[in-house]
Amino acid sequence: MNFTELQKANVLVKEIKEIDFHLKMTERSPSSIRIGVNSHVIFLNNKYKQKVDDALKRIKNDIIEELKELGVTEV
Repeated sequence: MNFTELQKANVLVKEIKEIDFHLKMTERSPSSIRIGVNSHVIFLNNKYKQKVDDALKRIKNDIIEELKELGVTEV
């Protein structure tokens, strides 16, 4: 793995940590979900929490596949 690939792997690991943090927060919170892009924010009813979490889990799996392609393993 070269330096550029290492930098990319670090960014991907950071994204996984952010997703994991979000999943922990939504697991504990009974309130609605807030999604923001820059200054624009939308609030989603709690009934959509599972759909948002499922989408994030799929994204996390994609990121893990990218890391595997870079030669990063979990061990």
